[in-house]
Amino acid sequence: MGELVPVLGISLLLAFLAQNFERSARLTGKTSKLNIVLTVALIVFMATFVGLRTNYNDTTAYTHGYLMSGGFDSVFETMGDSLGVNPGFNLTNNILIRLGASAQTFLMFYAYVTIGLYVWFLRKYSDHFCLSIFFLFTMGTYTFTMAAIKQCVAVAICLPAISRALDRKWISFVLLVLLASTFHPYALMFLIVPFMTFQPWSGKTYLSLIAFGMTGILLQSLLGVMIDITTMMGEEYEIADFAGEGINIFRLLVCAVPLVLSFAVRKYAFRNSSKADNLMVNLSMLNAEIMFVGLFGTANYFGRLANYFLITQTIALPWLLQKFEKRSVKLITAAAVLCYLAYFYYAHAINQPFITGFKRIGLREYLQSLSGSSAVY
Repeated sequence: MGELVPVLGISLLLAFLAQNFERSARLTGKTSKLNIVLTVALIVFMATFVGLRTNYNDTTAYTHGYLMSGGFDSVFETMGDSLGVNPGFNLTNNILIRLGASAQTFLMFYAYVTIGLYVWFLRKYSDHFCLSIFFLFTMGTYTFTMAAIKQCVAVAICLPAISRALDRKWISFVLLVLLASTFHPYALMFLIVPFMTFQPWSGKTYLSLIAFGMTGILLQSLLGVMIDITTMMGEEYEIADFAGEGINIFRLLVCAVPLVLSFAVRKYAFRNSSKADNLMVNLSMLNAEIMFVGLFGTANYFGRLANYFLITQTIALPWLLQKFEKRSVKLITAAAVLCYLAYFYYAHAINQPFITGFKRIGLREYLQSLSGSSAVY
């Protein structure tokens, strides 16, 4: 965790400065170029750290698969006719191979695409950019980009799709979601976005809670249906794949925070809320509901499924914290920061120590490899 803490600190500093320069520009009615420069610097800093890793979670499996791919000439052989074979991911990798990109450049490319779109999304929709970056780290969203490349780039592509949906530009919305599904088929879940702009804690919220609650309780008897659905989406699973322990209760409680906070302020927070505000809160609650189902088994599957909507929590939380009474906002926000720091420490230092699985090369070493003929791996 030692290497992760400085990254968190520097990222928060850049986000804080970008946020303040933007606020100053709004007060003066001017456009702040420093805000843009600092945001780009933040993306470069965060993405480069992710791209320099040589080992963490599934990283070596991804790099091995990349090096074993056949190149652009075999693209039609590797694409297949199912979303389950990730045709967009394979095509992109084959192009990178054709361009002579090393395995390290492969990691760097996806780091920049993913982190770039994540930060852009937070910058556009968050009421408190610095706090959103803080939650991006402490919830584990940032480190997750070092593990599930296909899933994270699919989520990243779906973020501009959300923007298109909020602008009611349905054709580009659908096309972006379909593009994302070629990197990971579960991105098709984002087709639900147009139906999630309703006011939170209306009748639809309660129906959703009841539906997911019953799904969790009846999970074992519903496994056959779930396998049929995943097969239709291009993924092949068997009953044995859904065996295993449920999600850590601590992780579930953390993901349920926006749901609890939104319930606490439901009587007045959503009177004048925008569709974007409603959407972020509803999708953050959907994240918690999927996590709840995972409490009854198959932690890895449901945990990753829920992570598709985890980034919306980093926007919903700062917004919800500001909806409490003014005299309580600072106290509640400080309590949230301390609690998420505790979870950050637990997740990355106790439960699954970050330092034991993470390795990276230096930036100079990577830049030198670009000028040489040999690949990093």
